[in-house]
Parts: sequence; C-alpha cells; structure tokens
Amino acid sequence: MSSSTNISIALVSMTLVLASACSKRKEAQPSDTDTSDTQSASKSKQEAPSDTPLPTLKKGFKTAFLTPNTDVAPPVNPPDGIFELIKFPSPLGENSAYVSPQIEGPKRPAIIWIQGGFEFGIGPSAWEPSPRENDQSASVFRESGIVLMLPSLRGNNDSPGSRECFLGEVDDVIAAGKYLAKRSDVDPERIYLGGHSTGGTMAVLVAVSSDAFRGVFAFGPALGALVYHHESCPTDLSDIEGKLRTAAYFLRDIKTPTYLIEGESGNGPYYVPSEFKGDAPITTIIVPDADHFSVLRPGSEVVVDSILADKGASAAFSISAAAITARMGD
Repeated sequence: MSSSTNISIALVSMTLVLASACSKRKEAQPSDTDTSDTQSASKSKQEAPSDTPLPTLKKGFKTAFLTPNTDVAPPVNPPDGIFELIKFPSPLGENSAYVSPQIEGPKRPAIIWIQGGFEFGIGPSAWEPSPRENDQSASVFRESGIVLMLPSLRGNNDSPGSRECFLGEVDDVIAAGKYLAKRSDVDPERIYLGGHSTGGTMAVLVAVSSDAFRGVFAFGPALGALVYHHESCPTDLSDIEGKLRTAAYFLRDIKTPTYLIEGESGNGPYYVPSEFKGDAPITTIIVPDADHFSVLRPGSEVVVDSILADKGASAAFSISAAAITARMGD
C-alpha cells in the first residue's frame, strides 16, 4: 500500500465520513473497500498536523480543480418579508445571497448557514416547508429573530467564478461574514457560522482559516473533502490540492469555539487524535437515537437558544447531546 494511501486512510479514520450530502439519497460516499481499510488503518502511521496555517499555504495557489458554472441564472426572488436577495463583495466580484430583511431596533446576532450538496447555491428550499425529521432550511434561526444569511458561493447561481471543491469557497464565506458585520442591525461581535453535511465541512474549513466568527456549528461534517469521492475533487492526499481541502491537518489552528454535531446512527464514529486537535476549542457531540438528518432541526433549536443567551464578553454556549435529545420529540 502506498504512503499516500496510508495517509488517506488514516485521515478517513478520524473523519466523520458522510453517507450523503444534501438529501436522503445515496451520494458521494466512501466505498466498501474504503470502510474495511479504515477499520484496519487505525494502527497506520498518521501524517503530522501542518505547521503552516491553511491561509498561508493557500496564498497564491492556483487550483486545477475547477468546475465551470453551466447555469448563471440569478437566484429566484424570495417571498417578501422572509429574505432579501442581495449582493455582497467577494474575492471574485459580487456574490448573491438571501439575508433576513433589515429591521430597526437593537442590534441582533446573525448566522451564516451553508447548506449541504456540492453546488453551494441558493434557492426555494430556504423557505419551503420541510419535515422536522429532515429540515435543512435553517429556518429556525430566522424564525427566532436571528439574522440569517445564505450565501451563494463561487460558481453557483450568478456568483462569479467556478466551483473549487471546498477551496476558494472558504474565502467567499469569510467575505459574507464581513458583509454582515457592516449591517446596521447586526451586532458585529455576535456573528456565527453553521452548516450541514458538506456545508458543515465548509464551516470547519472556515474555522481553521479565520477567527472572525464567534462560534461555529457544524452538523455532520467531514474533516477532509476527499472522503466524498466527488468527481470535482482531488483524490490524492499526497498532493497539495488534497491537503488544502483537509481540515484535519489544521485543527490546532482553530481559535473559535467549534461544535461537531452528528446523530449516533448517522456517519460516525468520530475520533480526532489529540496530536491533531491540540488545545483547540473543539467539542464533539453525538446524539443517541438520531441520524444525519433528524439531528438537524432539534440540534439547531439548541444552538439558537445558546446564541440568544450568548451575550457576554466571551463566547459561551450550552450545547449537549442531552439537550438535543430533549428536543427530538417536540
């Protein structure tokens, strides 16, 4: 077995490998061979965490993994009073986004949410009704008075550029946070980041790249995009292309309280060796009797409560498996 294969397997063993990305259908998952190899790879030597921060490694790098946008139509207009369709400055120009309408009054907390899937665009699923056991809309945040922003990342809708498989998209998310911080009704000290599935993976990559967010809540993430085996992504961790998309190498750089949340029957087990995590403020929560989808709505409700209560000088959250379980039957 090659050294690059050993590295890949070792990182998969410490990654919350996803069985699906945006809906309950078979999509982008490791093969049966990968699974058996992972079980035997726990004894494999793991490559050391990176001594160089991810943003430094990315500086000036030009990826070869570009998926052109074949549908440059703007997002559909949202219903009045739910979202505004806006443009925000990004590294490649101006990206589209849905964002809660501005209202007068005290400044409010805000959250950027990245939905699952590989296109990272926006559309009607943001406001269409969803069953509680699979609610990927993030509507609970706006319904609770938190400013919600859903950005369209590069190469999606009419946002400029091509898709880069979890690389340049990270910079678009950071740019969205800067936009929110300038809104007159948003508290710039209380801007959070969340995401589900591949969106959770993106959120963790942002967490290792920036401390701009007060808290990061990643539901069902992977710590490396390569485990999805998606056609638009690199497949070899020995290449710099793979390393730049693998948050596991950079976990020690996380400064923001970061929560990795998944259902017990979802895509665990989940394990992060201490030499990779270091002293980073990362909390893993596995919720009994929940899966990759049913954990999302009740888990988001607990996150909402924590955000609304987080008013001190330093970020403080109360999120636990027990608290999420208590919401499962609501």
